[in-house]
This record gives sequence, structure tokens and C-alpha cells, in this order.
Amino acid sequence: MAAAATPAEMIPQLEAARKLALADPQVYNQVLPGILPIIGSTAHLDVRRWGAEFLAEAFSSPSLSNSQKEQLSSEVIPPLRAMLDAPAQDMEVVKSVVQAAASLYPLVFRRVISRQNEAALWQDMSAMKLNILQRMDSAPVAVRICCIKFVQKVVQVETPGVISDPRRPDQNEISLALVPRTHPFLQLPNLEAEASGLLDRLLGVFQENSMDPILVDATLNCLAILIRSRPPISTKIVSSILNFNPMKQVNSPMTPRILVIVRSMERTTRALLRWVLRTCPNHPLEQKIHVYLMRLQQSRSALFSDTTAQKRPAEPTDGLDDAKRQKLTGGPRKFPPMSPPPNTFAHLYTLTEDPSLQQFDVTLLPPDIVSTVTAVFLQHVDSNTLDEAIGWVRARYTHLQKVNLRTPIPDIPMAGPTGIDDEDDYDPEFVSGPEHVVERTTEKALEELAQPAIELGPFELPKPPPLTGAEVATLSDQTVGHVFQLVTSLDAAGQSHAKTKLGLNRLAATSNDRDSWITILMRLATRAPSGLDDLVQSLTEGDESNTLIKSEDIEAPDVANRIRQTLFMYILDDFRPRLNIAISWLTEEWYADKMTAKTHPEFKHLPNYSRWVIRLLDRLLPYLDARDKNLLIRFLSEIPAVDRDVLDRVKTLARDPERLSMCILSMQYLLMLRPPVRELVLDSLETIWHEGDAQAKSAAAKVILRWRPAFLEQNAQSKKEEMAVKEEVKVNGLTSPPTAQSERIDPRRKSTRPAVVAGEG
Repeated sequence: MAAAATPAEMIPQLEAARKLALADPQVYNQVLPGILPIIGSTAHLDVRRWGAEFLAEAFSSPSLSNSQKEQLSSEVIPPLRAMLDAPAQDMEVVKSVVQAAASLYPLVFRRVISRQNEAALWQDMSAMKLNILQRMDSAPVAVRICCIKFVQKVVQVETPGVISDPRRPDQNEISLALVPRTHPFLQLPNLEAEASGLLDRLLGVFQENSMDPILVDATLNCLAILIRSRPPISTKIVSSILNFNPMKQVNSPMTPRILVIVRSMERTTRALLRWVLRTCPNHPLEQKIHVYLMRLQQSRSALFSDTTAQKRPAEPTDGLDDAKRQKLTGGPRKFPPMSPPPNTFAHLYTLTEDPSLQQFDVTLLPPDIVSTVTAVFLQHVDSNTLDEAIGWVRARYTHLQKVNLRTPIPDIPMAGPTGIDDEDDYDPEFVSGPEHVVERTTEKALEELAQPAIELGPFELPKPPPLTGAEVATLSDQTVGHVFQLVTSLDAAGQSHAKTKLGLNRLAATSNDRDSWITILMRLATRAPSGLDDLVQSLTEGDESNTLIKSEDIEAPDVANRIRQTLFMYILDDFRPRLNIAISWLTEEWYADKMTAKTHPEFKHLPNYSRWVIRLLDRLLPYLDARDKNLLIRFLSEIPAVDRDVLDRVKTLARDPERLSMCILSMQYLLMLRPPVRELVLDSLETIWHEGDAQAKSAAAKVILRWRPAFLEQNAQSKKEEMAVKEEVKVNGLTSPPTAQSERIDPRRKSTRPAVVAGEG
């Protein structure tokens, strides 16, 4: 590559080298030494941008091993420091250099731990760290985000971590625990103090008055790694987050920009804390995190609730309602999967992922201590947890048994595990000779296994045998039962909701809810053609009166009647909330009977409607009390037809003094709002007046006085004449012959025989 080439010529060549390195990570060892002199601090701006981006990409790539990155770090650090110290600064270059420094800092730290003679490399890294920290507060936002990531790496490296295996330091996590106390220039107290100060500086963004959402979100995203890998400082980090209020700016005038800022910070905070609860189930601040999340949810609901954009108003959240509280108990314990074979008994019975517990040798303990500790643990262990652990060990053992089963090998050697070669390796040339004995044997075996060719013709499934009447009845009952089970499950799940009724011409099912399935069942029972034909019975032959046989006397055992009976029992199970279903069903029955009457003029009454409304009233009225007056009024006002039989059932309520008011109010409602049945209702009230006690007469008289006052006047006049006759009998001792007035006393009396004298023997 010529040194005097222009940037337009250099960048395509550099891109070609980059593609080679991405394809094979081993090429980095040859590409980097040749690229570093070209992309230095004195190079063209476009070349420097490309070089800084390439270095950041190379040292963050997982395809390049950490050992190779550590070897290349000594060559890369000086050019990166020169780019940071250059007088003409470019934001893109600085951003990529900071990203590369964040990836290099742990590698340089581990390199200088083992190579104490490379103090110059650590000085260059320290100078870059100081330069980056100075930019953390004044640089543009894009650079400050990269600085936050660099500070997170520094805190993670300069904080003590867990040493999983002291014998293999190269496999341990890079932390302050790897630094020996006698190191010449890595002083442990200074590094610990620097890490503590940088952590406070990192968490200071949560305490500033003017919060930048980009910096807050970047800080929250970086803290997750520290919480997981550094338990000693995780409590401090979580406490700072719990003291942070992402809704702080809500008090200022609300603008669309502030709403977006608050929503972004609230979502990131909530996601981080939920991640902490999921990855650290036994965190000491678990309860406080639950309370914080609940309070954050309430603030979010109060701020972002938009009733106009919701299908229905949001339900109020009651903090004292146990059913709406968040569940604070942990879920079922998850045990780690078993390591791949070969396995030992230790692998089989190890149910923890803690490396310190896995490496602990229990045989070092004396037997008496082991027996004592085991007895104490068995007294306090949870039986459910112990059963889960035993079940998990059994599942592991069963899996190992299946894995260790040997695969049966066929007697004839063939290619596939099933004894048949699945690949198409057919060779048309066959040379006979002793070297092809195995091939002939294989071919002979395949010929024996092969089935003779079958010519396939048109195939047609055989027709099923015809069903008998009993089978049809059984299958229909099962189908109806399945549908009602679905209706019951939807009712229990609360999917039924009040909605506007669209009348008889509405679609039976527009959604998968209870009302749709109930409507389908009603239509099957009332509008099915097979059911309509059975309603009209033929006239009795030879009967001159041409009386029609009532269908309620002959109930055909068809599917429609089975659905009606099941629907009838479903309503009676809980009739108060299912009253609307009963009204809809009776309306469908009335409509079907009316449609049948149009096609059959000799059909003069409503058999299905009359039968089921009477049956429903006979079963419901004994269970109604004085509090159900609105229910009875609604039923009588919404059913499509009220006849004398219905009113005869209703007036039986007047015999009970506690339900007399309900009976009178329902009839008064019919008088006012259903004029076609007014005369029938007044006749029923007269019957109550005649047959009832004094309380019933008084209640009925109040209604009759308004709608039929002549009835009361006539009865009052009759009473006066009767009293006059009685007085005359007492005075004369004889009764006079019956007159027209005495006959009017009781028009229903058929005998006109004169009364007997009181003293006549």
C-alpha cells in the first residue's frame, strides 16, 4: 500500500483487509501491524475514523481470543493515546477510541499483573484513563455514553471478584483479587479507592436535577453487569436505583418531549429491577424492589392513563386488595442441567451452580459432624423442596440410562443406523470379483427387504355405517353437553359482558363468548327445520270438532327438546344472573312459534313458548323472596306474551303476606305498560280480592279502585243490601220471599230457593 495514496484509494484497500480479518481472526496478527502506521494521529480524518472504528471492532469481537488481544494490546495502546492527545479532535474518532479503550483496559490490567516490567504500558493506559474521565462531563452525548461504558469496565476490574480456580488464573475473571499485594505499581488501596470514587460518579447521574434520559438509560444498562458480577457493591447500586425517581420531571409543565423522556427512563428502570429479581432471587433488597416496582406502576398508570384510547375504562387498583397485590413469593426452583458425559455420581447429585459448593470436599469433615449436621438439616428442610430435588435426580438418572443404551447393530453391515443407506450411491457398473463379496451380500439383503411394487389406483374412503336412533341421540347429547361445558367455562372466566342486544335478526355468533354460544343453542332448538315440523300435529281423523292435539302433551325426543331441557336446567342453576338468557330463549321460542303459525294456519296457539314459560315460572316462583320484585317485574315485562296461565301462577304469590307486595307491584306494572293484557290482569286482581285475606283485599282494592272502580262500588252496594236483609231477619224472625234485589246479592248463586226461617225446625 503506497504511503502517498489518497484517502479515496486507501479506504477500499483497508476495507478489503478488514473483510479478510473478519473471515479469519488469525489474520489480525498480520493486518494490525501494517495498519497501525497508516491510521496514526497524523493521518487523514477519514482514515483516522476508519482506523479507530476498526480497532474498536477488533478488540470487542468475540471471534478473536483474549490471549491474542492481550498480545496485540502493547502495539495498539500508543496509537490510541496519540489519537486522544491530538489537538484536532473529531467526535467519531474519540468515540471509537473510548470504545476500544473500554475493551482493552481489562486485558492490559491482566497483562501488567503477570508482567511487572511493562510499567510504560500501564502508564499509557493510565494517561488514556485520565483523558477519558476528563471528557465524561463536558464531551458530547455520544462520547459520554462511551465514557460511561469505560467507567463501568474500570469499576468492574478494580473491584474484587470471585476466584473460581486459583490453579488456573487465566480462566478466572479479571478483577482486583488477582493482583498480588507486592506488585510494584498496582497499589491495592489506591485502586480500591479509585473504583469506589468512579462508582459514586457513575451513580451520581441519579441525583442530578437536570436528568438526561440518554445518560440515565446508558448508566442503567451498564449497571446490570456490576450487579451480577460484583455482589459486594450490588447492594449500593440497587439502593441508589431505588432512591431514583424517573417521574421527577412530571412536576414541570408536561410536553410531548418530557412524556417521552419519563416513559423511557421508567421502562429502563423497571426492566433492570425485574432482571435483578429474576437473576438474584435471594437479593437482600428483594422486598424493597417489589414495593418500588408497585409504586412505579401506580405512578405510571396515573400519568399515562388515557381513557379515550382504551376500549373500556381502567379498573381502579386498590392497594389493600389481596387479589390485586403482586405475588412476592418465589416461583418453583430451577435446577441446573446435568453436564455432558462422562458423568460421575457427584455430577448426578449436584443440584447447585455455586462453584465454591461444587468444589467443597465433604470427606474432609469428621463423620460425627456430618451426621449431626445432616440430622439438623433434615428436621428443618422443606418437604416439597426435598421432593422436587429427589424427582430431579431421578429424571437425571433415567436420562443417563437412556443415553447409555447401545444402538443395535444389524447382522449385515450397511451404511445407516437403520440398516439402509439413505444416500443415493448407486453405481451402474458392477465388476465381479472377490473384492465385491460384501457389496453382493448387501445387495442381496436389500432385495430381500424390498417389497414388491404396488400399483396404486384411485382410493376412496369407505362410507361410514348408518347410525341408529340410539346412537344419534347419544352423540347429540354429547355434543350439546360439550357446548354447555364451553358455555360454563366462559361464564366462569368472566368473558360474558353486557352489550347492546340487536334483536331477533342478529347474528348468532360474532365472538367467542358466552352469549354467542347460548344464542347458537337457542337457534338450534327453535329454528331447526326438524324441530318445526314436529310442532304441528295432524288433526284427529273422524273428529267433527277439528280440535288440535296440543304439542305439550306429546313431546318428541329430538335434539331440539334435549337442548331445551339442558338450557332449562342451566338457567335454574343460577337463575338471578341468567335471567336475560331465559328471556332471550323464550323470545326465540315465541318467534319460532309465530313463524310456524304463518305456514300452518291451523296452528292456533304457542305450544313451545307456553309450555316452557309455565315450567320456568313453576320452578322459579317458590324461590323468589321479597327482594326479587325487580326480577319478577323485569321477567313479566320482557317476555313476549303474557296469558291467563302466566297470571294464574303470579297471583299465587298473594297467598304469602311477605310476597304480596311483589305480586301487586308486578301486576300494577303490567297494567301501566302492557295495555293488551290489562283486562286479564284486572280479572286476576278481582280473583285476589275475592279469595284473599284482608291484607290481600286491601292491596288489590287500591289498584282496582283506579282501573275498575265500578267493581268496588257494586260489591259495596251488594254488601249493604245483604246487611239490610240480615237486619230484617233479626227483627221479624222470618225471611221474605227472594226478590230481584236479593238475587243480585250473589249473581253466581244458581239456586233461588227462599231462605229458611231462623227458628224453623
